[in-house]
Amino acid sequence: MENTKKTATKRKLQVIETEGVPKKTRVKKTKDSEKSVTEKQINKKVNKVLKKKTTDDESCEDTVPAFQINLTNKNWDEAKILSFEEKVPQELAERFITLLNEGCTLPFIARYRKNVVDYLKPDRLQELFESYQKVIQFTKKVKSVIETLKKSKKLTPQIEQSILNARNLSELDLLYAPLKSNSLSLAERARSLGIEPYAVKALNGENIVLHNLCNGEEELSTADKVESHITHIVADIIYKDSRVLTEMRSLKEQTRFIVQSSQTKSSTKEKKDENKKYDSKSDPETYKIYFDWKCPVQFVKSYQILAVNRGEDEKILSVKIVIPDWFYNRLERYCLTLWNSKHWVKKGLIDAYNRLIKPWLSRQVRSELTAAAQKEAVKTFTANLEKYLLTEPIKNRTIVGLDPGFKAGCKVGIINANGEKLDACTIHPDLRRYNVNDHAAKQLEEIITKHRVDLIGLGNGTACRETETWLKEHGISENIPVIIVPEQGASIYSISKEAQKEHPNMDPNLISALSIARRVLDPLGELIKVDPKNLGVGLYQHDIPPKMLETALDATVEKVVSLVGVDINTASQAMLRRISGLNEGRAKKMIAYRQEKGGFSTRAEILKVSGIGKITYQQCAGFLKVLTGSEPLDATIIHPESYGIAKLFAKKINVNIKELSRPHFPESVERKTANIDLIATSKDLDTDVSTLELIISAFKQKPYEDNVISFCRPVYSVTIQTTEQIANGTTLTGVVRNVVPFGCFVDCGVGDNGLIHRSNLGGNQTPKLGDRVSVTVIGTPKPKKLQLKLDKILN
Repeated sequence: MENTKKTATKRKLQVIETEGVPKKTRVKKTKDSEKSVTEKQINKKVNKVLKKKTTDDESCEDTVPAFQINLTNKNWDEAKILSFEEKVPQELAERFITLLNEGCTLPFIARYRKNVVDYLKPDRLQELFESYQKVIQFTKKVKSVIETLKKSKKLTPQIEQSILNARNLSELDLLYAPLKSNSLSLAERARSLGIEPYAVKALNGENIVLHNLCNGEEELSTADKVESHITHIVADIIYKDSRVLTEMRSLKEQTRFIVQSSQTKSSTKEKKDENKKYDSKSDPETYKIYFDWKCPVQFVKSYQILAVNRGEDEKILSVKIVIPDWFYNRLERYCLTLWNSKHWVKKGLIDAYNRLIKPWLSRQVRSELTAAAQKEAVKTFTANLEKYLLTEPIKNRTIVGLDPGFKAGCKVGIINANGEKLDACTIHPDLRRYNVNDHAAKQLEEIITKHRVDLIGLGNGTACRETETWLKEHGISENIPVIIVPEQGASIYSISKEAQKEHPNMDPNLISALSIARRVLDPLGELIKVDPKNLGVGLYQHDIPPKMLETALDATVEKVVSLVGVDINTASQAMLRRISGLNEGRAKKMIAYRQEKGGFSTRAEILKVSGIGKITYQQCAGFLKVLTGSEPLDATIIHPESYGIAKLFAKKINVNIKELSRPHFPESVERKTANIDLIATSKDLDTDVSTLELIISAFKQKPYEDNVISFCRPVYSVTIQTTEQIANGTTLTGVVRNVVPFGCFVDCGVGDNGLIHRSNLGGNQTPKLGDRVSVTVIGTPKPKKLQLKLDKILN
């Protein structure tokens, strides 16, 4: 009997193809200076371009992430997988991974190492980084699965080989799911009965008599039970075969799946009982268009997937993936070429298909659709957020922020040109009727006169229109411009720990008014304090995993900061912590040092801050500006590592760096570099073209000029203030507050934002965030959602 088992095992090994199974799977933790053999080979190429930084005296906080997991199989080369997944040259993938392993952040790479990554745009670098994180996650998961199966004694050479041939988490799930449970899978139970050798024989075309395998035991008491057990073993052999998995990958790419949704019976019952409250968060009618809906996956829109997912979560919709018979027929035809028994291949495959492959396919298609939809939603979110964060600041003015309201009154917050609080209080204007002796009007006028206010920032929430009219009626806004400020998230920020830390023991309502004022003075610095879900500039933000949103916010803020730079002597902790290379702890220490020493006089002084070592300094220095220091280059985007080159270049074109902040300097550089040969000059200076381009760009940048107020024009239609005044054909003006794939949302000052569907843009270009537009109302269906048509984008 033992010989029979050995023979069967040999045959079984013949059934499952081997493709470079690694001898050992292990985790290799590396420090900054430790590299795998592959990395050393990569570094020989990359170090010709990169200037290697030593880290001998780094503090314990200043470390380089080391997240490689080295598997000896060539298929597990991380650069190779990244190259395959992202369709980039493998050499580029190698250089990119090396930069990450050296502690470089994406903003640093995008600005100061762009030549190493073939001048890829920041957005593309972000995609590569996210894909690399998935490669790391997948590698760790594979190791974890193998270790778990070893402990449970379920790991066989065949299973290990199948796992190592998986290319993503979904394929790993297909193989691992039946083995997760502590109880035996159907195939394992069948194997424990000792009939695996006969299953292998049957699959290879040998004749077996089922009755001869009946031995009186309960599990093998009849031919039908024996046949069932053999079928489960055959099914297990088939779907774990690496050739079958490869074929399934190929067929999946060719198959036209359909996503289909319908209304659940439970939500229908709830609708009939009008007095009963819905268990779900939404009214089922919200999902009416998805009650009988289907769409080929290649045509489905991202917002449709997120909508049906939410409907399914709320138990209003039932969603499924329709898999055409074509997939099974083609797979069966392929499997019949691998094994000799037509009967057992068909039996085993249909069992594997119904129990394992079909559910897995549905999960994978749904998962891919959701991942793509979330990615698109995040892309929409970050595109809007980036424009929102780059709202033009209005500097050097004393600003009053008004957070309007009816019952609770109007909250007033006044800040100086540095954003510091001057005053805060609550007034109670009579917004329902004109009162010539309104005490609140006199109170506000006195405050404005006392602090010499230059500008009014009015929140666009409840009572905004009425407060705007009230300011005009009492002549308060005659000589002081009024800016309508989006206030999404201001009230939520006002009750946050960060707000209480900034304004201890202060009424949250007054903090909200100060926040509105600061959104005019320093939009970037104020908006990053708000939870991204509450900024109102995205698409289905609440359906995106919070961590994914947080990562998107951080990446976008870092990208924006890399464009505008930050004054190290005035930046808030919230801003500093998002600078390339910094975190909460380091930002806190920088502020403590700033307060103790009275500010930073040079960039080099950053190295004196506890916890800031050479690597962190390298990553953050270029994004932190010292505007009034002894080194003129500290106020530019030029990195300290290139100061020597910048000074040589200034000498070469005969300009004085000490005059860098003077008005004539940019024009002088523009004139003297008009016909410069970048390649020849960079060689003369022993640098690369990208560094020279950055230096020239920094020299041409004009010194800071006071912003001209350009936001004080009328935003809303004066005659229309409430939804009750709106009818089809009404013309309105408003501001674009959110741009999404299917159109844009416009704030017309009447409560909820109206939608201009892309079909109603009239062939015009989609308006950008912040554009003023003239629109016509074309529908006011219930619930109150304005449907608009774009007339024109206003200047």
